Amino acid sequence: MNKAAALLLCLALASPAGAGGPAFHGYFKSYLYSLDPAGVRNSPLPRPGGAYGVTEDKLRLKSYWDGGGTVKAEAAYELVYTGRKTVLARARPLASGYAYRVGDLGPFLSPSSGGRTAPSVLAQDLDRAFVTWSPAAFDLYAGRQPLAFGSAITVNPTDVLAPYPYGTIDTEERRGVDALRVRVPTGELAELDAGWLPGRRWAASEGAGFLRGKATLGDTDLTLLTAAFRGNLLAGGDIARHLGGAMLRAEAAQVWAGSFQRRLPADDFFRLTAGAEYNFNLLGGTDAWLEYHFNGAGSSRTSAYPSLAGRTAYREAGVYLLGRDYLSAGASVQLSALVTAAASVLVNLGDGSFYALPSLEWNAAENLYLSAGALLPSGPRARFNGAAAVPASEFGLYDQAFYASFRAYF
Repeated sequence: MNKAAALLLCLALASPAGAGGPAFHGYFKSYLYSLDPAGVRNSPLPRPGGAYGVTEDKLRLKSYWDGGGTVKAEAAYELVYTGRKTVLARARPLASGYAYRVGDLGPFLSPSSGGRTAPSVLAQDLDRAFVTWSPAAFDLYAGRQPLAFGSAITVNPTDVLAPYPYGTIDTEERRGVDALRVRVPTGELAELDAGWLPGRRWAASEGAGFLRGKATLGDTDLTLLTAAFRGNLLAGGDIARHLGGAMLRAEAAQVWAGSFQRRLPADDFFRLTAGAEYNFNLLGGTDAWLEYHFNGAGSSRTSAYPSLAGRTAYREAGVYLLGRDYLSAGASVQLSALVTAAASVLVNLGDGSFYALPSLEWNAAENLYLSAGALLPSGPRARFNGAAAVPASEFGLYDQAFYASFRAYF
């Protein structure tokens, strides 16, 4: 454990005396998956048939402290157990760390080494450990904390720090990053927001910084953002307003690759997401949305998909979609007071493949939820051209999965 991680752990475990005193909460989540890995048509290699069972259990412990004045603190620690067959573990290694953290605890408790490809893994994550100081003029946040930008639903072009890919099932908690952040109110519904993320081992080339301004002009919410991350420059913003009962949104960002290091004009890219959301008086309430996404970092040719991995957008900006033009739609329906059904789909307009996400959730008791769903990709699978696999579509490269989950909060 390095010094930075040790300091964050001390902050997480500290419970200073004060007027409010410490409070403890958390949750336990259990997921069971039936995972069918994407096959490669005409592959010269043997591929075992059938789906694989995967289990993931997560215990998250949260602590809060409110001194009754201007200082508060928050911490969260997770234990995650993952079990799966050896062949799947080797083909789908686990993530072993997060970006924009100065230091961290060793991710794997058992086994302590080689956990990324082990069939049975117990991992840990100190995901929150920050202090908030709130005098009258501003709010200052220091430590490991959540940061999220943008108002779009499917893809947030301005969020390059810790974005969630479409199809991530558990998005309740945004991954924590190490940052010093200050938010200054400049009006009733306006603020300036600035932050510094020192990056791994305080290396400037691994860090980031941002300046964001928010304001409301009539019925329109406007946000402008500029950020430097890993030597790249971003400028963007988003706009949202109500019109005729619908919420209209547009979010865009331009990135200039290597602006503060070695300039890479060929890696510059622009992204845009625009769409609308509407609440219908149907059943117990229905929320529906439609969005278009333009991904300037991607390609209109499926044969070019493999070459994108080395580009700045995919290595340093959290971009994961491979095509150019996408259409997404979704709806959430309150079937009863305790049951909610949802479905969404993301379509690559260039190659015709799509990714559908149906789900059903039951609030079985207070603080207890049961849910089930599926990750359903559709599109031509990759073909072999000699010894090389050539993609025929984007979502034809995705795994298919069905899942059931149990969530209990305390």
